Amino acid sequence: MADMHIQPGHGDVVLEVLKHQGLQVRTTMKMETPELPIDITEIGDEDLMLLFSKLTAYNNFLATQFACAMIDERDSERSLDYEEGVAFLQSYAGKTSLASLVKAHVATNPKVVELKEIHSARYNYRKLLEVMVNNVERDTALVSRELTRRTSSLRNRSDRMFP
Repeated sequence: MADMHIQPGHGDVVLEVLKHQGLQVRTTMKMETPELPIDITEIGDEDLMLLFSKLTAYNNFLATQFACAMIDERDSERSLDYEEGVAFLQSYAGKTSLASLVKAHVATNPKVVELKEIHSARYNYRKLLEVMVNNVERDTALVSRELTRRTSSLRNRSDRMFP
């Protein structure tokens, strides 16, 4: 997932499922961070499109990493809640309310833990798939803009040649 590795069996499983389905999740990026020039109007058409392409690729990578970080955070929160419940049960000395005791007991119930794992895996999968869909939409918009630019340029040239 993100650079911080989580325990096997959590978010890493999602990446394996995506890989098995033939869906690629870029885990590293080899390009430099694209930077906007001070005056963007000085960039020619081809360089502007190249910059837009790099920014789109970088945004896609960052959005995926952001989703991975959200998943990692959610998994760690769930693990923390579980360990808190276990710790509470181990240290309970009859000095707390019955409601707190029941809550901790439920949170550590094996079936509840299993259902939380299943729910978490499904949530993780949805988040990564959502990002991947948004990435493809941005890529499609990039191609559409380039096509529009080219056809507009051709139309302007033909108008000058044939008034």
